[in-house]
Formats: sequence, C-alpha cells, structure tokens
Amino acid sequence: MTITFNGIGSGLDIDAIVGAIVDAERAPTEGRLNRLESNVTEELSAVGQLNSALTAFLDAVDDLSDESLFRGRSVSIGDRSLISATADESAQAGSYQIQIEQIATAQKIATQAVATAGTEVGTGTLNIYLGSESFSIDIDENNNTLQQIRNAINESENNLGVTASIINDETGARLVLTSNETGLDNTISLTVNDNDGDNRDASVGLSQLVYDPTDIETTGDGGVVQDGRELDSAQNAIAYIDGLRITGSNNTFENAIEGVTFNLLDAQNADDFASGDTINLTVGNDTASARGAIENFVNVYNSFLDVVEQLTVVVVNDGNTGNVTGALTGDSTVRGLLSNIRSQFSTGVSDNPQGLQFLVNIGVSTDQEGRLTIDNTRLNNAFSTDFDAIANLFSGDNGLSNRLSESLDGYTGSSGILQLRRDSLQNTLNGIDDQREALERRIELTQERLFAQYRATDALVGQLNNTLSFLTSSLQNTPINNRRDN
Repeated sequence: MTITFNGIGSGLDIDAIVGAIVDAERAPTEGRLNRLESNVTEELSAVGQLNSALTAFLDAVDDLSDESLFRGRSVSIGDRSLISATADESAQAGSYQIQIEQIATAQKIATQAVATAGTEVGTGTLNIYLGSESFSIDIDENNNTLQQIRNAINESENNLGVTASIINDETGARLVLTSNETGLDNTISLTVNDNDGDNRDASVGLSQLVYDPTDIETTGDGGVVQDGRELDSAQNAIAYIDGLRITGSNNTFENAIEGVTFNLLDAQNADDFASGDTINLTVGNDTASARGAIENFVNVYNSFLDVVEQLTVVVVNDGNTGNVTGALTGDSTVRGLLSNIRSQFSTGVSDNPQGLQFLVNIGVSTDQEGRLTIDNTRLNNAFSTDFDAIANLFSGDNGLSNRLSESLDGYTGSSGILQLRRDSLQNTLNGIDDQREALERRIELTQERLFAQYRATDALVGQLNNTLSFLTSSLQNTPINNRRDN
C-alpha cells in the first residue's frame, strides 16, 4: 500500500504548515507588544496633555506675580479735548480741578521781503538765536539767494531747533523761521555780520534779513526788525490746579501732581475760564488690568480642570462594552497635583487685613464641580476697599502666585515629575521596538529551522515511499503469488 502526501516527496504543504506554526509562535508576543504599545502611547499622550495644560495654568499664575499689575493707576478727565494725562503707581488716588488759561506756543517770524525766492541777498554770516543760544551760517556767493539761505539753515548740523521756509506775500518773498520748541525761552532773533560793512542796513545785503527786536547783541540801537513780522508769538503755558498757578515753557507737566503727567491740548474758552469753569481730573486704581489677569487665571484653571477630567474620566456603559476610562484614571500623580493646587486655593495670606486674606473674600470661590467662579460684586467691593491688599493676596511674598509656583515646581521643567514620566514612557516605547526586532529575529530562525526539518522529513518520506513501492512490486512477482494467480 502506497503512503500518499501532497507534494514532491511527502505531499505535505510545507509552506502552509511552517506559516501556521510561525504565526502561532509570533501571535502571543506580538499581541502583548501591541497592547503594551497602545497603552503606553495613550498614557504618553495623556501626560503630554496634562503637562501642556499645567504649563498654561502656571503661565497665568506667573502673570499674577507681577506687582505692577496691581499698582497701576487710571486717569479720567472731564474734557479730553483740553487735557490728556497718565499716572504711574506713585500717584495717589484723588480728584483735581484744572483750569487752562493758555497753552505754550512756539514763535514764528518772517523777515523783511526781497523780490523773489531766487534773489541774491548778500554775503557774510547769519547769527540765529533761539533764546540765549545761537548758531551761525556762512553765506557766500554760492549760497546767497533766499532759497539757498533757507536750505543752509535747515541743513546746518549746528541748528538748535529752528525750521526755515519761504512765504511769498504781496511785498515779495520772506524768509520764515519757526521755533521747534514752545515757550518764552525759545524766542527767535536773527542778526548778521554783513560783508558790506553795515549790519543794520535795511536796503541791501544780508542786513535786510535782520530780526532783532531786543538788541540781543547789545549794539545799542534798542532793536531792529526791518520790515519783519511776528506771525506767531511765543508764550508759556499757564494753568491752575485747584486754584494753584503753574507755568511751563511747554505743555507737558510732570509731577505737578505727584505721579501724574498731563498735557495741555488747548486753552479753555475765555468766557469759561473767566467764569471759573474747571476740568475734572481724577486719579484712581487701574482695576481693569488686575481684573483681566484674575479672570484669565480663573478661566485657565477651569480649562486645566477640563483636561484633567477628560484624562481621568470613568464612563459606565451598557454592560456590553464595559467601562471606558481615561488614560490617567486613578493616577496618583494627578491626585497629588490637584490636591496641591486646591490646598493653595484654601490657604490665606495672614498679613492681609481681616476679610481680605482668602480668595473667597474677593469673590473667587470653588463651585460644586471644583471649578473657580467670580462674584463680580464682591470683587468690585474688594477693589474699592483695599486695592493693595488684593495685590498682596496674589503677588506678595506669601501670595497665591508664589505659593503655587513653589508647590508645583517639582511637576514641570526638564527634571519635573511629568517630564521624567514622559521620558520613561518613551523609553518603554523604544524598548517595544527593540523587542519587536528581537521577535522577528527569533521568528526568522524558527522559520529556517522548521523549513529545514520539514525538507528533511519530505525527503525521508519520499525515500520510504520509493522503498515501499519496490517491496510491493517485488512481492507481487514472487512464485507464491504467481501460483496463486494460476
């Protein structure tokens, strides 16, 4: 009887047999590694989300540590078309009544006219005074037209603050000089050293341009302006704060009210000034910036809590799929983190006045779900009661910001708990890759061994079949079998 197998020697489907054995060998380890990789990847992602949310929360906490946030001052003004103002943290809250008699203005003068802007005026030296200081311009045949003189003044590196231009009126072209600074200390005078020898002559030479109403160089003639004109007069600002007179060469007053800088934009109407009308200027605490930082702190914490809840959720299903849990459900690190934060929320600042030592005293409290809420009425009352105490509650040495930063320091940063945990999980993932490579090497060796064994078996079966065929044929040809056939 012949032994039959599918195949060359044995009839066995060696590829299928070896494949099945190899798959059976691979499956348990591969399944375990896949499950481990899925769990570790999910946990790594969860720790990353937790770290990002915590970092955002700590940024909001850090914002509250800025003392200037609670030292700001706001300024309200009755008529902003007449005054603008700012206040620094040294300003005391209060209300002031302002009157503006006049604002500081800059002088503008026009010299005597010449025929045209291209007319050659003369040669020599122009001496231009701004107050008691002066600078000089040399004029020769290369720059002695009125246009060239204008350009020379504007382009002089020694210019003290005078802008030159030209106006053409019915009498001709006039050189116009405008002071860049306001006030009586910045009036303009123009004298010359005329090459024709006469420094005051109105008919020829550079002396036509003289504008010296006060005889600033004490020549003894009492002052000369030729046919020049004052287009705008220089004057100092004059204002009153609660009836006290202040003056200045410009319209900006610093520390006339301590900590307040205000700018006069225009004078009051003469009738309003005469009748004693005032402009109210009130300095108060800048609660808007502080309120914004507190609201941001509350919102960011609640967002952090949302992330924590997503990562630690437990959802009980209908019994077919079982319970669904977050990647960090029951995690001791999360529990410790939340406990730490909530402990700081409930800790007071003992050096604050009674009634302003805890978050709840200013209207920041925890609801039944653990989220922070703000009672705006209580917060407004706290701002009105003691603004500095609110600053100390958040940004003082023992304030919430410093306490939270110190207590959570071990969780964040390159050596914090969360980063170390992420590093450990990443190492586990790297180890899974190494185990997969080791598994493939082992499977490859197993496959080679099995193929070798089955090839040998196939050859042996082939030999046995050949031997069986030979024996069967020989037995059929024996004399006993032949006699039986006969």
